[in-house]
Amino acid sequence: MPGPPTHSHWNGSDAKVVDDLHASVDEPRSDSLEFLIRHEKLDLRIFLWPSKSLLLHEETIPDRVAELKSSLLGDGVVKDPIVVDAGSRVVLDGMHRVAALRELNSFWMPVCAVDYLNPSIKVGVWFRVFYGQVSPAQFEATTLPSTIRMERFSLDIMNVMDNPSVAMIFAGGDSFRLTSTTLPFHEVIKEAERCAQALRLTVAFDTEHDAIDKVLNRKADAIMTLPKIDKASIREAGLTGHPLPHKVTRHVIPARPLRVNVPLKMLADETLQLEDANRRFVSNLRSRGTTRRPPGTVIEGRRYEEETFIFN
Repeated sequence: MPGPPTHSHWNGSDAKVVDDLHASVDEPRSDSLEFLIRHEKLDLRIFLWPSKSLLLHEETIPDRVAELKSSLLGDGVVKDPIVVDAGSRVVLDGMHRVAALRELNSFWMPVCAVDYLNPSIKVGVWFRVFYGQVSPAQFEATTLPSTIRMERFSLDIMNVMDNPSVAMIFAGGDSFRLTSTTLPFHEVIKEAERCAQALRLTVAFDTEHDAIDKVLNRKADAIMTLPKIDKASIREAGLTGHPLPHKVTRHVIPARPLRVNVPLKMLADETLQLEDANRRFVSNLRSRGTTRRPPGTVIEGRRYEEETFIFN
């Protein structure tokens, strides 16, 4: 596959790449300001949106934002679009990229807008995985505030994803619900993470199945499970400006576009009107063509659960 395009691809002089997705990509209209991919399960609408209009439903991790800023400056382009709910402009995937691009003074951001109410879009959560020797007694005694209680309960590990509360599961087999009469569940998560950090545990994030596998096989010392979160709560968190903790929700979307490779200079050009920017952006995408890859494909070291449409 050809490598990522350089900035010279934006001058319109390159020959058109033949698209191998005639059945999936709309025939272009000269006046269109979006690139539309009609996947069999949902439409993917790719275009530029004003940076300030995007709403974050989760907090961000400062160190991760700093890493992304450095990476973006090194690449000189934004490789992948931010996935957003077309109806509310709430960001579904790409919170840290939005924060990093805002710090880089980007006026516009490449987005892939989807219909969030489409049932093919699923919401999962990120379980916390803890590494480092710790016992339930240590965890409870060290730094948990008095407003949180650890309640032992019997848990069927295979049904852990249906647990409606925050819970700690230790590699030794002990299971505890973390409950509070005064704090909402997302504050309980934050306090438990602070407790883990005070105990000098390494905290990682994994899918539900991967986290369960690690604690069952003693590859991790403990995991923290999270309750399911519905789409309405996610929208509300973005619209009200009361974001959830970082790395809570995990959106599984049937397909996503990659490697739009829009130059940072273009996104930070305050003299460029949004309509003109979108014409240039969409024209470039059409000139390049796309390659479709099945679910499970590993791209740049990451395995994608969904189908991908990679711009050439």
